[in-house]
Amino acid sequence: MNVNQEIRTLPFYSDLTQDERERIENCARIREYKRNSLIYSPEQECLGLIKLLSGSLRTFMLSEEGREVVLYRMGEGEIDLLSASCVVNQISFETQMVADTDCTLLVIPATCLAEFKRNNLAVRCFIYEKLGERFSDVMKLMQTMLFTRIDKRIAALLREKAEASGTDEIRITHEEIAALINSSREVVSRTLKEMERSGLLSLGRGRITLLTHLL
Repeated sequence: MNVNQEIRTLPFYSDLTQDERERIENCARIREYKRNSLIYSPEQECLGLIKLLSGSLRTFMLSEEGREVVLYRMGEGEIDLLSASCVVNQISFETQMVADTDCTLLVIPATCLAEFKRNNLAVRCFIYEKLGERFSDVMKLMQTMLFTRIDKRIAALLREKAEASGTDEIRITHEEIAALINSSREVVSRTLKEMERSGLLSLGRGRITLLTHLL
């Protein structure tokens, strides 16, 4: 991948001065991470702006019991700034970022990003707009977790998986469901058993078969 080509796809690139374009081309880096690698945590360097060029990753917080609460997942082409806490003082909660698959990232380091934020209004507006979008995503997640029953969350996930695969038999484990809906495996297993007794689905080893369209 050509780093300069990727830089030119950034939404604010056309608003940079020539000096800023030269600066960003000199400081930007492409980094590769293996599956399950820790990309960012509060104990690590302030990363800066990232654009996911390939693969997928997740950003999460850890509960006091050590359970992951996934805030959001990122796919190819998405941009993120929660790893730029040293640049944006409004980021006051601790998150971690892990590669779900092998990943390739375009990284604009924090020192470089801080300079653009300070001197370029377009970059500053982009940063706060992107953070606003991300916080909106997180608030929607919190609303779902707080106000949507666990069986409804499971049903929505299974319906989505079935529609994506084009079949009523879904290859997925209880642990995977728990991770995707921010619950515990025990709660998911108990709820799935209740849904099976209600005739909504059939459980098998590593698979779930939907028996009704009411889901």
